[in-house]
Formats: sequence, C-alpha cells, structure tokens
Amino acid sequence: MKRTGVRIMLGIISSIASMGVLFYVFIFLNPLKIYEVNTLKWVPILITIVGLYISGSLNKDTPTILLPLLFIPFVIFKLFNFLYLPFVLVLVATGLFTLFVTRRSDKFKYHQLGWVGAAGIFLFFLFSQPLILEKKGFGYDANGELLNARIVWGSSSKKTFTLPHHILLQQNNAEFNIANLQGKTHLITFWATWCAPCIKEKPALERLKKQLADNDKIAFVDISFDNNKNKWMKYLEKKPALGTQLISKNLQKTSRLFNFAGIPMHIVVNPDGTYKKYRSWKVVKNIIEKMGSKDELTLRVK
Repeated sequence: MKRTGVRIMLGIISSIASMGVLFYVFIFLNPLKIYEVNTLKWVPILITIVGLYISGSLNKDTPTILLPLLFIPFVIFKLFNFLYLPFVLVLVATGLFTLFVTRRSDKFKYHQLGWVGAAGIFLFFLFSQPLILEKKGFGYDANGELLNARIVWGSSSKKTFTLPHHILLQQNNAEFNIANLQGKTHLITFWATWCAPCIKEKPALERLKKQLADNDKIAFVDISFDNNKNKWMKYLEKKPALGTQLISKNLQKTSRLFNFAGIPMHIVVNPDGTYKKYRSWKVVKNIIEKMGSKDELTLRVK
C-alpha cells in the first residue's frame, strides 16, 4: 500500500510538471509561432495525453479505484481557462483513453481502444480549428486581415459570431445582458486595471469616443476583467470613461463565451448583434473611423 501511495504521488507530481512545462512552451514560448495558440483546443488535449501517459505509466499496476487521483493535475487547466463544461468532459475522456493505454498488458484488454480514442479526440480537434503560423513581419492590414501568415489548414478570414446572452454588472450594480446591444454599431473593449497594454490603449480609446460622440449610430462599451470591483470603480472615479462601463461577474465564463484568453481584445458589433474580434487596436480604430466617416456601419462577411 505504501508503494502504491508513492507511485500515485510520483504520478501526480510528474503529470503536473509535464503539463506545466508544455503549457509554458505552447502558450508563452510558442516556438512554432502558432497564431492565437491559446484558443486552440487540441493544445490542452495533447497536454492531457502526455501528462496522463506519464503518470499512468508509473501506475500501470495501481488499483483502478485509485486512478481518479491522477486527474488532480487537471486543476492546472483552470489557470488557462480550459477547465469548463462541456470541454472538461472531453479532457476527462482523453485522460481515460490514455490511461487505458498504460495499463499492464496481461491484465487489461483495451489498449487499442485507448489509442484509437485518445488519437481520435486529438485529431478531431486538431483539424476542427484553423492552424495558422506567424511569419516574419506578421501583422494585420487596414481591414483586419492577416499579413505574413502561413495558413496550414482552415481559413484566415475572421468568422462572424453572435452576441451571447451573458449577464454583466454596471457601475450601479445593476445587471446588463450583453445580447441586448443591438440597433447600432458597438465597439466593445475588454480590459482591466492590471493590464498594462489595456491602460496604454485607454487614452486613444477615449479620444476615439470623443471624436465620434455626435454619431448616434456608433456606441462604445468597456468590459472590465478586474477581480476586484472596488479597484475598477476607483479607477473610473479617477479617470471617468465615456460609453457604457461593465464588469464581468465570471471572468472564465466571459472569456469562454467570447472565445479568447487574453486582453486587450476588441469586438465590433453590427446592429443585428453579430460581431467580429480584433486584437489590434490600430486595426479596430481604423475600422471604426471609416464607419464614422462613411456611415458604413455593418461589417460584411467576405
């Protein structure tokens, strides 16, 4: 029993270490220069396979009843906004299939099922999202299209989404459903007081708001990702901002619904509630200024 406990601990520690290293390599180092790598679901699936294979191999003789303990390292996925329903069920299924592979061969008959299951899940998500590599000089043109990017598969064109029903809070603590933003074009900016790039963009954003203050067909919404609501309130008291000011009640849910993991992020919403996402402030500023001057107030899907 003591040896079993040691194996379980070694499995958990090794799994946490491997997952942490792989997240660091993919998300922070990103040696392959994968575009928007933190939104690709095959990345945590691959990390699950590696982590559970290592811990499972160390516990191939451990009683099955104790194997759920090897899923403890999954808490690390919460740090990167991947631990949510229903996707967490995909990660658990991938982990189970991987553990099938590692069980002792003379006592377990489902190794092939494990390989097929884990590989099938990985390949499905690998090819279900575009894979784009950033080349030297990577950036965006005036319309937000990618420049100097290699499309391995999928498309570089920006997909149009529809605003979800999602409740946020206003400064007076009243609830606000973001899906109600219809009838005019809206620029929504996701930011936080702790986000240095966000704060750097703030003066230019406020100048754009003043520049288009007389245009009744364009409105602005800022959504804070601050954990501390009081800090957000104090910032706005010190530096009042034009437009609607909102704060997320659940950061993980908000980022998941809008499918991004980093701020600042901007989305331009059409009057019908459809929208497109933009990481570049220069690009989104250019788009809004064109709309304001030419009254071209709907983003067309090419």
